[in-house]
Amino acid sequence: MSECMNLKCLLKIFQKSKDFLRSAGWIVCDANSPRWWDNLRSYEEIVICSILVQISSWDSVKKALINLRKAGLANLKMLSEAGIKEVEKLINPVGFRSVKARRLINVAREIERIGGLNELKKLEDPRRFLLSIDGIGKETADAIMLFALNIPTVPVSNYVRSVLNRIGFIKSKCGYEELRRKILRELDADIYSLKLFYAGMTSVGRIACKKERTKCDICPLKCVCMGMDLFDVSRNR
Repeated sequence: MSECMNLKCLLKIFQKSKDFLRSAGWIVCDANSPRWWDNLRSYEEIVICSILVQISSWDSVKKALINLRKAGLANLKMLSEAGIKEVEKLINPVGFRSVKARRLINVAREIERIGGLNELKKLEDPRRFLLSIDGIGKETADAIMLFALNIPTVPVSNYVRSVLNRIGFIKSKCGYEELRRKILRELDADIYSLKLFYAGMTSVGRIACKKERTKCDICPLKCVCMGMDLFDVSRNR
């Protein structure tokens, strides 16, 4: 990574690349809006989709969410009272639907048990509570924290890790928590900036910075990427 470039520089690039982020399903908008996740309608839909998207494509998640909306189950209260078979049928477009149906109902019940998302946000350690729920790992917990609770953190997805490695921010393997803290220290950012960073990194990872077929010519980070000289851009068009 260039000495003059740090993660805050990436925020400036992503701020100018909203159309690119939109092409990957991210809506850059008000800091506290649930619309960041491809125009979702509520924070509860973010929680639901954070479970559905595990090892599944976003397109399949959107189809499953539409089914849940039509059935009146795109909220935690109704979902907590639903039957597993009903939910399993509705989320058929995603993979591992039997497991995810159970996870969705369990997550909904646990959050409703304490009074919903507003009460979850008031807990001394919401992240610890989320991690105590079966089916919620660190990445999912941090996604819920940042996008549904508007609490500063950053999910360390494979896309984030891969792009940070490609641009030269990390050069050796490091654990999830180590990298999460490193990013937060570097950014020292507000909710809007953290959401913008994550949306930008995942967009680059999904669309441009692929392992097998990079598309450096369309990547907004090509001006700061240390890996650019490793790829023949014309070959990847």
